Amino acid sequence: MKHTDYRDYSVDDLTRDDYFRHWVINHNRQSEAFWLEWLDQNPDCADKVQLARAFLQALAEKDTALAPPELDHIMANILQAGEPTVVPLWRRAAFRVAASVLVLLGLGFVAFRYISQQADPVSASLAELSPTLASASIEMVNTTSHPQTIRLQDSSTVLLYPRAKLRYSKRIDPDRREVYLSGKAFFSITKNPKKPFWVYTDQISTQVLGTSFLVNSTASDAKVEVRTGRVSVYMRTDVRRDRLAGKNESAGMVLTPNQQVAFSSIDKRLVKSVVEQPVTLNESPSNDYIFDEAPISQVFELLERNYGLTFIYDAPSLKECYLTANLANESLFDKLNLICKITRSSYELVDGQIVIHSQGCDNK
Repeated sequence: MKHTDYRDYSVDDLTRDDYFRHWVINHNRQSEAFWLEWLDQNPDCADKVQLARAFLQALAEKDTALAPPELDHIMANILQAGEPTVVPLWRRAAFRVAASVLVLLGLGFVAFRYISQQADPVSASLAELSPTLASASIEMVNTTSHPQTIRLQDSSTVLLYPRAKLRYSKRIDPDRREVYLSGKAFFSITKNPKKPFWVYTDQISTQVLGTSFLVNSTASDAKVEVRTGRVSVYMRTDVRRDRLAGKNESAGMVLTPNQQVAFSSIDKRLVKSVVEQPVTLNESPSNDYIFDEAPISQVFELLERNYGLTFIYDAPSLKECYLTANLANESLFDKLNLICKITRSSYELVDGQIVIHSQGCDNK
């Protein structure tokens, strides 16, 4: 891994740097991954990097192996800020090369500056993940004060909340379904095991096969909440790096119903937990929540089945714990608070699971 402070490098320094040349001229994958990530972290240096790239690419096109003094002279001509000096180009080969480099570099740099100013910055960041979304996509913006439903080509639906933006492809991709989201949206995805569905935000990437979930993305934070099915959430930087390296899998977090993951802008990591308001997945009669001296393990089994969450507890410690209470019409956390109060227990949320702590019960 490179630890050089490239921010202090000039265009000339970059063109002479071996790691930079490996990327531009040799198309080395490791170097490419490093420089793309470095540009993400140092966007203000993009102009300098593009200028150095264009210079090296122009020389490579000419298949020119110039001696260092001649390279210095060409670079000085490119970067000089004063009035251009009239030189008889036909007298030296180096000047003919310099002229061709200047033309290619000038046109390329002007085009780059124009495009970078005019193009959506989202397109530039998406180009590495999804060229289709970056170049051939449709963007929907909800300018109303109420959620709007958007139906995608595969019959999946997206409930787009006010001020949110959704970008999706104009054409059908044979390998995957992809969208980009800025803001808040609820997704109901049509199941297709052969074509996973990806939702990209600025910080995270979410992969599903067929499920329903909520994504809320801002400029610095992001959160995914699962309603049904299973969802895999990744750091977007990890997905980009692994795809550049040709890997088919990335290290992510798997979420099940009533679980969520949030991107921490401070720690730059994903944090898994339980959603703020868990909903029941299976409808149960109100009588199922009326307990009369019921073993506490039976209560936890009912809650696990209806909410899809895992309850972790020490069964031997709770074997003498029984519950007599009416938990109907209570939220999950209100149910837990009441259970813990009666059984002299406590609970905490750990990695999307509910952990019960108890010293045991004495009901005699």
